[in-house]
Amino acid sequence: MKLVTLVAILLLGFQYNNRSSGAENDFSTFELQKERWVESVYNALTINERIAQLFIIRAYSNRNQRYNDRMTDLIRRYNVGGVCFFQGTPFSQVELTNRWQQAAKIPLIVAIDAEWGLGMRLNGAYNFPFLMTLGASGDNMLVYEMASAIARDCQRMGIHMNLAPVVDVNNNPNNPVINFRSFGENPYNVARKGVMYVNGLQDHGIVATAKHFPGHGDTDSDSHHTLPLVNHSKYRMEAIELIPFQEVINNGVKGIMIAHLYVPSYDNTPNLPTTLSPRIVNELLKNDMRFQGFVITDALDMSGVTRYYSPGEIEVKALLAGNDILLLPQDVSKAIVAIRRAVKRSIIPKELIERKCKEILRLKFDLGLDLVTPIDQNNLSRELNPISSNVITNKIYKSAVTLVKNDNNLIPLTQLQHLKIASVSIGATTKTPFQKRLDWYAPVTYFQVSKQATSSQLLQLRKKLKAYDLVILGIHNNNLYPANSFGIPVNVFNFINKLSQNRLTILAIFGNPYILNSLKSTSSPGAILVTYQDQPEAEEIAAEVIVGGIGSRGHLPVTTTSFPAGTGIETDKIRLEFVIPEEIGVSSKELESIDSLAIEGITSEAYPGCQVLFAKEGKVFYNKAFGHPRYNDPTLVRPSDIYDIASLTKVAATTLAVMKLYEQGAIHPDYPLSHYLPELRATNKERITIREIMAHQAGLEPWIPFFEMTLKDSLYPDPEIYSPVKSSRFPIRVSNSLYIKQTYYDSIFHWIIQSELRPDKEYKYSDLGFYLLMKLVERTTNLSFQIYLEENFYRPLGLTTLGFHPHKNLPLSRIMPTEYDTLFRQQVIHGDVHDPGAAMLGGVSGHAGLFSDAFDLAVIFQMLLNDGQYGGKQYLLPSTIQEFTRIQFPEDENRRGMAFDKPLLEYEPGGPNCEAASPVSFGHSGFTGVYVWADPDNELIYVFLSNRVFPDAMNLKISEMNIRTKIHQQMYEILKK
Repeated sequence: MKLVTLVAILLLGFQYNNRSSGAENDFSTFELQKERWVESVYNALTINERIAQLFIIRAYSNRNQRYNDRMTDLIRRYNVGGVCFFQGTPFSQVELTNRWQQAAKIPLIVAIDAEWGLGMRLNGAYNFPFLMTLGASGDNMLVYEMASAIARDCQRMGIHMNLAPVVDVNNNPNNPVINFRSFGENPYNVARKGVMYVNGLQDHGIVATAKHFPGHGDTDSDSHHTLPLVNHSKYRMEAIELIPFQEVINNGVKGIMIAHLYVPSYDNTPNLPTTLSPRIVNELLKNDMRFQGFVITDALDMSGVTRYYSPGEIEVKALLAGNDILLLPQDVSKAIVAIRRAVKRSIIPKELIERKCKEILRLKFDLGLDLVTPIDQNNLSRELNPISSNVITNKIYKSAVTLVKNDNNLIPLTQLQHLKIASVSIGATTKTPFQKRLDWYAPVTYFQVSKQATSSQLLQLRKKLKAYDLVILGIHNNNLYPANSFGIPVNVFNFINKLSQNRLTILAIFGNPYILNSLKSTSSPGAILVTYQDQPEAEEIAAEVIVGGIGSRGHLPVTTTSFPAGTGIETDKIRLEFVIPEEIGVSSKELESIDSLAIEGITSEAYPGCQVLFAKEGKVFYNKAFGHPRYNDPTLVRPSDIYDIASLTKVAATTLAVMKLYEQGAIHPDYPLSHYLPELRATNKERITIREIMAHQAGLEPWIPFFEMTLKDSLYPDPEIYSPVKSSRFPIRVSNSLYIKQTYYDSIFHWIIQSELRPDKEYKYSDLGFYLLMKLVERTTNLSFQIYLEENFYRPLGLTTLGFHPHKNLPLSRIMPTEYDTLFRQQVIHGDVHDPGAAMLGGVSGHAGLFSDAFDLAVIFQMLLNDGQYGGKQYLLPSTIQEFTRIQFPEDENRRGMAFDKPLLEYEPGGPNCEAASPVSFGHSGFTGVYVWADPDNELIYVFLSNRVFPDAMNLKISEMNIRTKIHQQMYEILKK
């Protein structure tokens, strides 16, 4: 009869559950509905069921069907108050939650212990950073954001209570159970962050449970296995351990978990855990600290309580101590029988059971458990792993990574041209995310070594590292807890110490900050960085801190042997940073339209493959590669692949050099070029100025097909001029197995000097002047063009791909092929410059010859947007950049800057720029299907690289389809949203 009544009461809940909007029902109506429901349900329960409502039992979603059936039967038979899930998967947990909610007479409170997110328990769910990582951050709002995201995930899973946060003050480095789970050792830092975590959960409908009262942070044993002693005075407990608990109480935390500890200053009853102590629970927590929420025991199946008390006895004592919710009893049946017997014997007042049961029912009503609907299993994995969680994680690591030592301001690295750098990942077998991120910023040689390496092996590695000026060490794959120095052998610490004594080193600890205590000496490494965790995001961000992609902001949340809590050296951002789009407010979903445009070019065979990069305000938020090196080639192109950038050489090489010489007073753009190159005197080019040449208004012919003058019968390279083998007579490489006589280097310049001028000095794009400008640079500096650029720009900037002759130091697999040249070189051009004139000069010219990936080009243009500064070095003056990027001859309707292309004076489709590019923007395009554009007004850089000339240079689809400018315009549209 009672079951029928109970079903009727629950169905009545459908009438009461009209509280979707607070505006619809005032508080008094809501409370009245709640009390009616609570009284009705309570009156329909047996004494056993009223007792069972106080239990939350242990549950797993990764067990077999027999276990699931046994749990279903237990829930039906005893009508327990809730379940607490541990290991499993999201899908299986939702499946069981739906099944068990249907089986339960009164809907269950579903709890989980998910301190850093559901991924702590469920495979396939999201893991946020540990609390100690958050403890290093100065931005407490990040704690709120993370807790809010965890609450969102809990709601999606039908979870009502999270047994978090940990607000223990971890001031014992050997703590085997709390440690990294704590915000740190400063009670006020723990308190502030604990409140933010609680609010993040509870503002989004999830019950927070602060733990482990009265403080598990200063123990060296684990209450899962024994009863830890906290032998501090009341004064000390009030001054440290209790502060965070009082603060979360003052801010409305709904739950507090009692730890299994022995704290004799409050209760010296032998072997009595705090969980079972009325002096701790009722007197200290409820009376003295005025906590009015739910007191939850720690797991009642832990050795900290079961070592001295038996099932049933434990639960009786826990209730008498003042606990409201009995978590994970060992034996539900024994517990119910023992409590019922205690009630019958008046050991436990009957009113206590009634009061606690009704409070549980009120909580269930508040959580909406008067009406339960099945949880939707569709899209579960995707919804539990949103990009917004990645954004929060990145923000946490960026604010937490801590620089504890930085001799001579070593970090961020500057003067890269003077450093031969090695990176050693200890505990890794393959190239790590840390090393892969370093790859973008500087030429680095990489090593990996096992933690189990012998002394002899480590000695051999030290010998190899003698060839390097700087060694960046990373310790990876460390244990979470301090036993055995976090799993790091003594050999490793000896290696670090000895290496650091005679080599400039940077040490990155990818793990617990207490690892610092195991270092032989912290005085030897030039810089020491702590990331708190060994996650890919933490590794990448650590690399960016080292090179200055971001600044260091974190501070140690705990004290180590050499560094007190609060230690943290802040540094500046001096280079490009990598972000996910959402970090700058751009939707990754929106960016799929950029993907589509790039792929459209591939499917239309405008090019076989391409790279696209966008950077906004110094942050690279889009860096993708599409397609293949060749048509019908299964190999996928990568963002780190290298393209022939053709005429981008004019702005990424020649113009940089001319700008530098101009501001040094070595040349002036309004002087005739003949002033610096006497061979132009008494020729038709005597009066042509540098400015006219660079603005393509010098009257020069667009180009000269020099190679045609060297063909035999206009069919193939003349064997008197070319050889398939390099020799003293044929020293200049044109392409693979093709070398040209040295004399033809001078012949090319002779032919340019003797070439005709057009009758009018109007805008006409020309390569020829840039051959001569290369001569100008070499003549003025007494250095080769290539060496001058490398010494003054490329090496200091840390460029790893941009340069001439890529075949000399990079594998061909990273270099995209260009044209199948059937006339001149009679081969697929691969690793050598595509432009025939530049090829005849040996691959180096002022108009073509450079190769690059998109990132290195972005670095150059970011330097220009930074008013000439990058990586802590001033390369060019702001006034120089402004002079060269402005329109030079607007009165002649010439839009060009000096070398830099500019937007059309009046926009029209099909031009060099997209419509949204600002008038102050500048860039350039290249014959091979490349494009770069920078917009100071919008702080936007765009790089597009392709090998559209493969296999046929006459393939003009990329221009006909306006792919490059369409992508650019689309990005402006996205950024406006």
